[in-house]
Amino acid sequence: MFVQWWGQPAWSWAVLGLRGRRPVKWNDPITLANNRSGGGVRVQDGVAVVAVQLLGRAHRATTVTGSVTVESDNVIDVVELAPLLRHPLDLELDSISVVTFGSRTGTVGDYPRVYDAEIGTPPYAGRRETWLIMRLPVIGNTQALRWRTSVGAAAISVAQRVASSLRCQGLRAKLATATDLAELDRRLGSDAVAGSAQRWKAIRGEAGWMTTYAYPAEAISSRVLSQAWTLRADEVIQNVTVYPDATCTATITVRTPTPAPTPPSVILRRLNGEQAAAAAANMCGPRPHLRGQRRCPLPAQLVTEIGPSGVLIGKLSNGDRLMIPVTDAGELSRVFVAADDTIAKRIVIRVVGAGERVCVHTRDQERWASVRMPQLSIVGTPRPAPRTTVGVVEYVRRRKNGDDGKSEGSGVDVAISPTPRPASVITIARPGTSLSESDRHGFEVTIEQIDRATVKVGAAGQNWLVEMEMFRAENRYVSLEPVTMSIGR
Repeated sequence: MFVQWWGQPAWSWAVLGLRGRRPVKWNDPITLANNRSGGGVRVQDGVAVVAVQLLGRAHRATTVTGSVTVESDNVIDVVELAPLLRHPLDLELDSISVVTFGSRTGTVGDYPRVYDAEIGTPPYAGRRETWLIMRLPVIGNTQALRWRTSVGAAAISVAQRVASSLRCQGLRAKLATATDLAELDRRLGSDAVAGSAQRWKAIRGEAGWMTTYAYPAEAISSRVLSQAWTLRADEVIQNVTVYPDATCTATITVRTPTPAPTPPSVILRRLNGEQAAAAAANMCGPRPHLRGQRRCPLPAQLVTEIGPSGVLIGKLSNGDRLMIPVTDAGELSRVFVAADDTIAKRIVIRVVGAGERVCVHTRDQERWASVRMPQLSIVGTPRPAPRTTVGVVEYVRRRKNGDDGKSEGSGVDVAISPTPRPASVITIARPGTSLSESDRHGFEVTIEQIDRATVKVGAAGQNWLVEMEMFRAENRYVSLEPVTMSIGR
């Protein structure tokens, strides 16, 4: 019984088979206040858990520099979080988990698969969020907690200091509320870990099958972690956890419609018998001990991207490909596109391909009939379709007398202004439409056509000249008539 089998004694596998697949359920998070500011905390099994949403830098471009490499300045070095594990009065966290989740493209309809093929092999995320989950053990901090009003308030103060430290580095961060914690757990698969559909190699929730793999110690590096975003799955959840002894662990959870038969990469090790516990380690609760996972020393640098890569625009003069985010998790976004339909419609459908739900508000529904797809609605009223995340409106030139156009928040007139307003709004104008300086400052992203297939892109204080990539597979979405122009592939 003490013979090593797959790295563990045989009796340990027997214990996992009998006891390992148990539903994981926690108390509901509560709201507490510290220093006149509230936040959410969950106290479970002697551990207080808080979270911070890392919003990063808004609308930062991603450039594809090779077949498997991308560059962006919207990143965080996980190694720099190690000092934040220790706080005044000898308060020490058990761990900080950097949990990043999202997917390359949407999962509904035919076009997301087309868009994924257009992007190719580089690591890309059409949707991506990053959260920091901090765990404060009560027993290990007995002396430090003597000077605090409560365990929950102490945990909230830790999260506030971490968020402030990140803001000093230019990274926006927001303390999670109790509602945020519950919603985050739901999105990460709390129904799967609390349910009974748990197998030895995977667990099942409402959104599909979840399989968790561990990175071996020698494989934890910035380059290897970025390759998680080359996986074609419904959702990818990556978890890098830092500990006070300058060690770390890393796992990846892949959500698929059916159980994954083999690991997506030869370096990954499936956590057999511990799938529910491994998935629970991504959530806002006490971190379970995973037998199949080993800690390793923190590398000198461990960089991970924050937020979505953006929407594919085209090629720069040096051959790199440019992607620009048109949405932002922290603030309202306004995008101005002055281009003909062959370019404007491509941008709109690529937003759908990235995983957003788009609603076009127009009085000319025939113009937009070709782009209709499951995640893109066309309406002639101000009210957007349910669950809309990005609205598209048409620009109308202002009239001096009797103007019946309505003003969209930036000062630019639009034919139909969406009410309620989605978090992101794209204003479509004819090519050559110019904006005053005051109106231009009202948009976070501007895309202006200056030639047949060349656009000028402005975002986050930077400007690029880009050759728009035109793909033959997109032609049927762009126009009801045959389109004749340069084809990217």
